[in-house]
Amino acid sequence: MNNILKVENLKKFYASDCVLDIENLEIEESSIYGLIGPNGAGKSTLMKLILGLVKKDSGKIFLFGKELNKKNQKEFNRVLGALIENPSFYEHLTGYENLEIICMLKNISKNEITRTLELVGLTNAANKKAKEYSLGMKQRLGIAIALIGHPKMLILDEPINGLDPQGIEEMRNLFNNIVTNSSASILISSHILDEIEKISTHIGILKSGKLIYNGKLSDYRMIHPPFISIETSDNIKTASLLNISQKNVKNKKLILGKKSNDEIGKIVHYLHGKVDIYRIEEERESLEKLFIAETKGVK
Repeated sequence: MNNILKVENLKKFYASDCVLDIENLEIEESSIYGLIGPNGAGKSTLMKLILGLVKKDSGKIFLFGKELNKKNQKEFNRVLGALIENPSFYEHLTGYENLEIICMLKNISKNEITRTLELVGLTNAANKKAKEYSLGMKQRLGIAIALIGHPKMLILDEPINGLDPQGIEEMRNLFNNIVTNSSASILISSHILDEIEKISTHIGILKSGKLIYNGKLSDYRMIHPPFISIETSDNIKTASLLNISQKNVKNKKLILGKKSNDEIGKIVHYLHGKVDIYRIEEERESLEKLFIAETKGVK
């Protein structure tokens, strides 16, 4: 599979502070790359570097196999869609008029406007001034500005802020449809890690400007396998039989930890006739919990 974006030895300093130091990052076509990290970890800085909004101190950025530079940045930005931090638009203009301006700047047919407004659920508000939009509607307009013109790559910084649960689900479906029906890719950041997990094929975890994980979400999940819990007629007795601390009894369950199928089978066989087994469940730690552990340095 071809790479849409590749970053090599990218560094950015503010004064003497290194705010970004990425040795390698690759985003494949038709993928959704979820970028997560604490505030100040460098997420927005990376996105701004790709778009040429800030200047890198060293390293290389490649888009579609070509290295980005001052001369070609504007050309590449025509095939990128971006929403960085808060959406920017003219509040005294309507949603439709705001998209008209983007079409002129990117030399895109105005025929795209109706389709794009429909995609983000703003058809009925097309002729309403942006200053009269709710927070969620403004966020949708920002996404529409990023989407217009069939960009080959979307760069979205906190795109679902201000959206209600239905709006979040609609955006999730929209992003999945984009990568499913085209070779475009999405680089997306969000503090709503549950949503990142639902839509991402790959993730990058930034800590103090460095990528501490960079790869497929499925591979990350293999590094952190699910744990097993068991519910019996007497969880305290079960803990004693298995030589497990009673502290592992939580919410009517005994947490066994990460066990293989073979180990689970032996446990069930050993407990047979000693306690009644009601339920054995496989439970995954949330991405949010794993993220907190990673970024705090907890093993």
